[in-house]
Amino acid sequence: MKKTIFSMLAVASLIFSSCSTSKQVTADESADIAKITGKKWQLVELGGKPVAAEVNGKMPYLEFLHEAGRYSANGGCNTLNGEFQFAKNNKIYFTRGISTMMACENMEIERGLGQSLQQADNYTFADGVLSLNQGRKAPLARFKEISSDVSVAGTWELDYIAGSNKPFNELFPGKKPTMVIQAGSSKVSGNGGCNNYGSNMSLDGRKVNFSGIFSTKMACKGDGEPLYFSTLEKVNVMSVNGDAMTLIIGDIAVMRFKRK
Repeated sequence: MKKTIFSMLAVASLIFSSCSTSKQVTADESADIAKITGKKWQLVELGGKPVAAEVNGKMPYLEFLHEAGRYSANGGCNTLNGEFQFAKNNKIYFTRGISTMMACENMEIERGLGQSLQQADNYTFADGVLSLNQGRKAPLARFKEISSDVSVAGTWELDYIAGSNKPFNELFPGKKPTMVIQAGSSKVSGNGGCNNYGSNMSLDGRKVNFSGIFSTKMACKGDGEPLYFSTLEKVNVMSVNGDAMTLIIGDIAVMRFKRK
């Protein structure tokens, strides 16, 4: 019994110590953290080698969501996400969450970025460049800040949706769903794969809400359109990366569109 109590106290002590350490950052570190979080960073170097501006047609990036203690990243194929935590002495730690599971032509950068996030235990920030490091070794990855003011206006075509075991082409045998977003408008329109639809859209930074969805009532082949509309009602985060737009529920990417 005494051993059990001692073990419980030891675990509690470790947890308390970890939580306290994460808050014990210096004023300079706090200033750096404020410059890093809430922003999107383009991956420019991985393992000492330069990274192309686009991989599989996408810009590789890392984005810190300060208010949620979460991150979103992309190495040119799947959206990676999870939690991050800063600690004193420029320490940083990433935990992996649920990610999309698509296969792309070039997966090397994605694998390298995922490994760097898992291995990183400290960071350096200087001259607008963020480096993730492991111990005192050469940087695992380097990033430069990019503008977060990306326009979502335009016509988008769906190429991935979660929630079904059926292949995408079976879900939408006729045509792919589209979404048309007008600049400065709170309305969206498009086609769900069969029926035309409209919706209200509220966008605040990355937070998004689609409401009041309505559509025509034609009979359609495939099970995709009901899934499309029901998923659209639940998403609460939007991430735009070049010509790719990802809609997310919590921290799970559930829909991905390409700009037409």
